[in-house]
Amino acid sequence: MILYEVMCIATAIYFEARGEPLVGRFAVAEVVVNRMNDPRYPSDACSVVYDGGETYRECAFSFYCDGKSDQPDTDSVAWYSAKRVAQAVYEGRSAPVVGDATHYHAKRVRPDWVRGSHVVATVANHIFYEGVK
Repeated sequence: MILYEVMCIATAIYFEARGEPLVGRFAVAEVVVNRMNDPRYPSDACSVVYDGGETYRECAFSFYCDGKSDQPDTDSVAWYSAKRVAQAVYEGRSAPVVGDATHYHAKRVRPDWVRGSHVVATVANHIFYEGVK
């Protein structure tokens, strides 16, 4: 049985990293779990994933505020993979990829919040950070 929180992490993986290599999907899942363990953020996965609302630049994960459907193709291999990765990371059954990173962005953009932050990893098309204020 897959928990509701795992499904929220899987949704973030599916929309944020389904085209990434497997390690990139693990990295996105780790960011969600890292935020759950950081007192600055909500302590459950769904609240982390949907934090900030649906307003562009206020949402924590861009898929939630891009104006597109947030419903994954539940018959796809990408959704199956996202669920497996989410469950492994949620249950602590995966090796760390991005350490204590709580933020990431696509290489093609440079958000304001990166100033003063520490890059911990570059995985495929994303850059991961810790120490974000």
